[in-house]
Amino acid sequence: MIRAVILLVILTSLGWWLDREQQAGRFQRVDELFLDFLVANTRDRFEKAAPSADKPVVLVKMRAADKAEYAGWPPRPLDWQMVLKGLQPSDPAVLVIPETLMWGSPSPEFVREAAEALIPFPSTVLGVEAQLASSADSPAFLGGLDDQLPRFEKFSREFEAVPALGALITAPDDLLRRQAEIGISFARKDDDRTLLPYALQEGGRLRPTVLAQAISRVSSTPYATHRLLLGPGAGAHLANGGFVPLSPAGEFIVGTQQTIPEVDALNLMTVEMADALSAADKQHLSGGKIIVIGTDDDASGGLARVHAQALAQVLAMPRIHLLPSYVQWFIWAVTGLAGFWLVLRVPKKKALLRGAAFIFAGLVICFLAFQSALIWCPPTLPAALLAASALFARVAGRKMTNE
Repeated sequence: MIRAVILLVILTSLGWWLDREQQAGRFQRVDELFLDFLVANTRDRFEKAAPSADKPVVLVKMRAADKAEYAGWPPRPLDWQMVLKGLQPSDPAVLVIPETLMWGSPSPEFVREAAEALIPFPSTVLGVEAQLASSADSPAFLGGLDDQLPRFEKFSREFEAVPALGALITAPDDLLRRQAEIGISFARKDDDRTLLPYALQEGGRLRPTVLAQAISRVSSTPYATHRLLLGPGAGAHLANGGFVPLSPAGEFIVGTQQTIPEVDALNLMTVEMADALSAADKQHLSGGKIIVIGTDDDASGGLARVHAQALAQVLAMPRIHLLPSYVQWFIWAVTGLAGFWLVLRVPKKKALLRGAAFIFAGLVICFLAFQSALIWCPPTLPAALLAASALFARVAGRKMTNE
């Protein structure tokens, strides 16, 4: 009885301290390493995810074949103003414009009106044209936009292979930048693959690209908690269990054969004069979608199109499920009971071996649960409780009957 009381005090005190430390993030790195191990063994579940049935991403395309219908080509501020006004009733969750909206200085007519048309949209990301550097040692030219470009706070230090930012070439007009977040917009070809960098390195920092910024906004993941892994097993961990698999260089491989809903921008420009939007277009644009706008020639590889395809891929991926806190408390209680069993029923010479076996069995169960349903539980606290119980049992456990 005395041993049971002592063990109860030890486990209660240890559990309280570990829970407090875990909530403060003291063991976060250990839990993250365990999660990274689980994800590394299930990457196919994310990379081969089937397209989402509800089609949450829409491409609004300004077709090169229709350039005579626009005020100029590439489309002028007046064209953008009309398209944006036509989109306002749709109330998209995120508006993404990967192409740089810049028409020279001084600003031409209707830029202010186009900027004002952005105000009703709650979340907008505008692209900044950039080029890569030949070497990461070369300082990047940011044109005074250092403070306007966000950066990742949590990332692994293995980012030597990440493409280096060389210079920002063209940024959106200043009037437009006041109404939206700006980000680096870049895509590259590698053999028959289209790659979108998730981040670019710059002066020892990692800057998110338009793709990462749009995903951050739609998943409500602040850059301070957006955890980016590079090198083997690369990927981005988002809020609410989101995960984006990346190449070791931090690039996302776009499935360019994926079909996405498309809406002709001309229909939006004439919507005030006549109801040019079909029922299908209205269905595509409704429901708080992610809307990507840009010029398009109906072929794969356009900047807006590949961003829309990439976003559709990411949103189709399954989510990682962390067990609710009350279930974790139940697991801790079961772990405590196992600890009592070690102390009261197991000969002390076998206590360490049995304790190690319990810890191993728990990790195997967690591994199998993740493999089958992407469910996981942080292992630090239950493993520590079992280890403490095994150590106490080794010192004060039951003696062998023949001793």
